[in-house]
Amino acid sequence: MTVEQDQRRQREGNVWVYGVVAANATLAELERRGDRLPEVWIVEAGDLGAIAGPAPAEDEKGTRDQALAHARVLEAAIVDAPVIPFRFGVVVPEAQDVGEDVLLAHHDEFAQLLERAQGRVQMTLKAYYDEDALLREIVEREPEIARLRDELRDVPEDEARDARVRLGELVSRAVEQARERDAAGILEQLRPVAVAAATDPLERDYMVLNAPLLVERERREEFEDAVEQLARERGERMRFRLLGPMPAYSFLEGEDPRWG
Repeated sequence: MTVEQDQRRQREGNVWVYGVVAANATLAELERRGDRLPEVWIVEAGDLGAIAGPAPAEDEKGTRDQALAHARVLEAAIVDAPVIPFRFGVVVPEAQDVGEDVLLAHHDEFAQLLERAQGRVQMTLKAYYDEDALLREIVEREPEIARLRDELRDVPEDEARDARVRLGELVSRAVEQARERDAAGILEQLRPVAVAAATDPLERDYMVLNAPLLVERERREEFEDAVEQLARERGERMRFRLLGPMPAYSFLEGEDPRWG
């Protein structure tokens, strides 16, 4: 795969659009990962360019592999330049339509978004409790939970239903309180090295945080060091997963993102 200007190549058939970049963007990482990505090229119109490629067959458009490929193209492009990501599944009839009906038709909006994304990337931090460690902590901190647990230890499962419901409610509330406290602490610790933060829905039980953070490109290493520090400090209670860099999916709409 080579990223080329569409003026040099003639394309036929439907075109899949991944996102928008500046027309003069140098996408070296996209080139470097070429053998692991779908074929793509740049469609230019004025000072904007669209990352485009052949649309998959109709029965492949909704597959998980295609969705992952879409994300990988965008994540390779963002390494070198601001990218306005398109939602998965944007298809136009041919390359010329991308320039005229997409880039030129929405030029001012895309130009403004690219300026807003300049010098910034999104890093998404996911944090998960060690379930056993958290429950031990809750039992130690909450006398009523400890008492109910001990009382029910040798009671058959089909007995003392009300007490078991009460125990479940107390544990659930304690987990939520711990999550709120820990999530706020994590974000506060990252506040000095990030422009803004958002919160996405939790993906599973005993997840602490699912937080996109907007980071200055030039401070990305500093941000990653801060996450490593978090992992060292909290490693006995939770584990962390950091994703990125990626386009600023969570920060391109609304007001200019800042910490509240």
